[in-house]
Amino acid sequence: MTDTTQQLALGGQKIVDDLRVLLKDSEEMLRLASNVPGEGVDALRTKLGAHVETLQSALGDAQQNARRRYRAATVGTERYVRHNPWRAIGIAAGVGFLLGVLTAR
Repeated sequence: MTDTTQQLALGGQKIVDDLRVLLKDSEEMLRLASNVPGEGVDALRTKLGAHVETLQSALGDAQQNARRRYRAATVGTERYVRHNPWRAIGIAAGVGFLLGVLTAR
């Protein structure tokens, strides 16, 4: 993978992790707000409930997008290996050789 691709993958994973933390915190706030009486708190509960649903949807979309990109990369890799078997074997041998040299040090 190129550096840009790796940075995008890490950035995407960071967004998913941040959404999970935000969702967990929002659910906890909603749980705590359910015990507090009052009209203003009812509006807060409603807003927070909508916020939690939005976050769950966004997290689901992010996970689905990640799965779709993983499948596309898998299909692309398999297609490349099937169309260029000798080149794929050469690349694998080269990587194995480099790992062997690095571990021997």
